[in-house]
Amino acid sequence: MDFIDIFAKRSFEFNQIPDLKGKVALITGSNTGIGKVCALEMAKQGATVILACRNEEKTLKVVEEIKSQTGNQNVEFIQLNLLKLSSVKDFADQFLARHNELHILVNNAGVMMCPFSLSEDGIETQFATNHVAHYYLTMLLLPVLEKSAPSRIVNVSSIAHRVPFKELNLETISDPSKYNKYIHYGKSKTCNILFTRELNKRLQAKGVNNVYVNSNHPGGVKTDLYRHISSIMNAVLNRFLITPEDGALTQLYLATSPDVEEKPIKGEYYVPFANHAEPQGVAASEDGPLKLWEFTENLLKEKVPGYEGAPI
Repeated sequence: MDFIDIFAKRSFEFNQIPDLKGKVALITGSNTGIGKVCALEMAKQGATVILACRNEEKTLKVVEEIKSQTGNQNVEFIQLNLLKLSSVKDFADQFLARHNELHILVNNAGVMMCPFSLSEDGIETQFATNHVAHYYLTMLLLPVLEKSAPSRIVNVSSIAHRVPFKELNLETISDPSKYNKYIHYGKSKTCNILFTRELNKRLQAKGVNNVYVNSNHPGGVKTDLYRHISSIMNAVLNRFLITPEDGALTQLYLATSPDVEEKPIKGEYYVPFANHAEPQGVAASEDGPLKLWEFTENLLKEKVPGYEGAPI
């Protein structure tokens, strides 16, 4: 029954989010869906919240909406286009010019099962958005996350990492002749888990024990993420999809719960609602994390002028 999230055990609720005053939280894709819920709930608890989104007009309205609902005026917008690596760098520069601390990074934004296209850097859209841009963003912000520790990184993955495929085949990930929108989505979500595992391993090796990086499957959520699938499938799915509020619970748990530091929870994968699970398939492979890391590093060095490599 693990595909039907509405029946999942509830291990976390909004009222368990602790006081976040003094904390700085950054959420990508937070002007809609579960990202918006995360921004709202963290703002309710007093966090300074940065909405990292592409659409300025839409996001500024959400910023004002959150300020009005919470009374928290420390909510702001910085533009981020995940399909343009230069925009990721510009975003990081703007953020670091405004803030010298970052306690919570939620790599939430994503696209799903879209028709084949390339990012402005020539990278397949799902891989570019769901993995490469978030990897690059995390590397740019990792020094301030370490300095601000204890801090959290949450990489939003999906149960779609279980879509059956044997290899990531990263060398042909942007080849239109090899494209399958379902498989490529599953691969991009597998990358979120592999990245989490490798980053955690590197943090531990460096002796950084108070940056907690984890991944999660938010559940099948009623959002516009499903816009690229057929109307018939959408109608069927809607009978079983959960609300954005429920979909936000698991990543809010990983981003805010005292459990994460007390247990401690590091390099793990969680599913609705805030329950530990084991990744499957390629996401659980031994050699996958390092292979993905090295491929992504080489890709960024090719695509980003002056990129000197990860700071870890």
